[in-house]
Amino acid sequence: MVVALLFSAAGGCVYYNTFYNARKSFNEAEKSRNKSKGKGRGNVASYRKAIEKSLKVIEDYPNSKYYDDALYVLMVSYYYTEQYSRSERRAREILAVYAESEYALDATLYLAKAKLMQKDVDDAVGIFQEIFEGAYDAQFKSEAAMTLGAYHFDNKEYRKAEPYFLALRDSLGNAEERRLAQTYLADGYFAGYRFQDALGAYLQLLGMDPDKNEKYHALFQAANSSYRLQRIDDGQDYLMTLMDEDVYFDSVSVLMLKMGEGYEFDEELAQAEAYYQDIINQSEKSKVKAQAFWRLALIYQYDYDDLVQAKIYYDSTSKLDRSSDIGKDALHRSSSIGLLEAYSRAIEIDSTSTQDIIDRAAYTQYQLAELYWIELNKPDSALIAMQVVADSFPTAFDSPKALIALSEMVREYEEDSSKADSILREVLIQYPTSDYLPEALERLGLAGSSADTGYAGVYFSRAEHFVVDEFNLDSARANYQVVADRFPDSKYFLQSRFALVWLTETYDNPGDSSVIWAYKEISDSFPSSNWANEARRRTQYVAKKSPSDDDQEADSVMLAEGDEGDSLYAAAEDTAVYVDVEVAALSRDGKLLPELRLDPIRIDEPFIYPEEAYRGGWEGWLIFQVLLDPFGEVQEYELKTKSPNEQINLLVEETFVSMAWDPTRIPQELQETWLYYRFLVQKPDHLK
Repeated sequence: MVVALLFSAAGGCVYYNTFYNARKSFNEAEKSRNKSKGKGRGNVASYRKAIEKSLKVIEDYPNSKYYDDALYVLMVSYYYTEQYSRSERRAREILAVYAESEYALDATLYLAKAKLMQKDVDDAVGIFQEIFEGAYDAQFKSEAAMTLGAYHFDNKEYRKAEPYFLALRDSLGNAEERRLAQTYLADGYFAGYRFQDALGAYLQLLGMDPDKNEKYHALFQAANSSYRLQRIDDGQDYLMTLMDEDVYFDSVSVLMLKMGEGYEFDEELAQAEAYYQDIINQSEKSKVKAQAFWRLALIYQYDYDDLVQAKIYYDSTSKLDRSSDIGKDALHRSSSIGLLEAYSRAIEIDSTSTQDIIDRAAYTQYQLAELYWIELNKPDSALIAMQVVADSFPTAFDSPKALIALSEMVREYEEDSSKADSILREVLIQYPTSDYLPEALERLGLAGSSADTGYAGVYFSRAEHFVVDEFNLDSARANYQVVADRFPDSKYFLQSRFALVWLTETYDNPGDSSVIWAYKEISDSFPSSNWANEARRRTQYVAKKSPSDDDQEADSVMLAEGDEGDSLYAAAEDTAVYVDVEVAALSRDGKLLPELRLDPIRIDEPFIYPEEAYRGGWEGWLIFQVLLDPFGEVQEYELKTKSPNEQINLLVEETFVSMAWDPTRIPQELQETWLYYRFLVQKPDHLK
């Protein structure tokens, strides 16, 4: 009997200690969260520790008198660790099993909060409304109001949030909750462009005995609101109030930035420049100095039209804070100004210039016009530069493209639709066979009309239709041949020639070297094109022979001149199925992608050959398809070919996504398009 009692006492001690530790961690987490004044989740690690200990009480001691306490700790801890479905389940358990418990009211509140976070808004709002109208004290009603208000605020539904914050401010909340509600109200007005209401709300917050952080926020945002209302002097007075108080000494440089911005709004540029220079000379905060350089750069670019000095300031910005939004913007703008000089030097032709030189000069001039229009915000210069393309390079491939762009500039900047349409009609008259004709027709509303014919794209589309939809190979060949014979300057010309060879190879292979030589003619005549690359790869492909080929003479397999090993083509009786995996890796939506041939300018996670792959020692090329963002960083990608070792594949992907390229070296027509990139995997030297 004594042993039994001792055992019982020991067991009770164990589960008490377990729950005590759970409650201790929970209290620490709650204390941390309360300090954040509703703006954070508290100490998440402590909440997780509380969950671990509370689960032991529930699982190991289901008859414990602390069971409902443990449920409460779990319910709250799950909520603040963002495990909302589990929080809801524990809340329902309390309401179902412990309806008379001291935690029943909390369970109702957290049930609503968990539902709200799971987007079950209607049910959540219904429960919150029940709390407002039911026998709940002010603490529960205020928390319900704060939760609903914050939920709508976080979803940018500021007007829906407003009544909840007003209720908190005017009746439900304590002093701290009222100030928080007032801050939410003011920030919501500002975010909703209600600047007059925002200014009044921030000033009202100053009369609610705010702490130093609340006061700083109220005065700083009062200045912002005043700026938006064109009351610059008032805004600067609010900033000076902060600058005069020693408690805000560490924020002086930020306040000076805002003062300078006010002078910019008031068109007192010399004063603004003086403030920014003071920040550069005095501040020890690199990010703040970077912002000062950036503001100066904008002034020199747009107000003083001094691009040389603007570039110097942009370079200083990116040097100090390259990874921030303004750092990336500064790098981009500096590159654009640098391109201006490069483009201007490149546009030089004379009477001896070949058509290729003329095409390149015209394209450079087109890029210059785009640079003025898009990057440098100089529409007058852009119009002149684009007109130069049309007037000075009439035989260039991009001349009709320039006329189309010019028409859009006229339509948007000069607001002259009649003149814009007249320019488009010039495209139809002067360049009736241009690849750009469909765009002009579309803008004139003539797509599909009798005018919509006679250019390479029409015949190429017909050929594709005959191949894919009707499997009429003779008609497909006839239309590809029209493009190959009549449109040597078209972007479809080389693709059509390639398609003619491909049709023969795929559907009517003569089994001799004629197809190889046809591919070689493409690769030799157009060596730098993607289709030439593809032609070379196809003639070097090693075909898989059928057993019946084993005894045939060597001349049954044609070797491409200068190649090592078997070619793509076997004898006519070869029954092997040809599947070119690499070709598929280089294509997207049925089109061959351009290759990204540049070396990266940055690799944050260099590839290190994994020890797990030493035994296999695999080496080779992996192919990525990639879409870069405007700053040359990886935006989207797909690894299209893989090594036989998954660890290699994983590490290569980690390296690839950390790479960045110089966007200024990527041709304009290839920007914001999918490209393919070859990544070389090599063994360490000690394995070779």
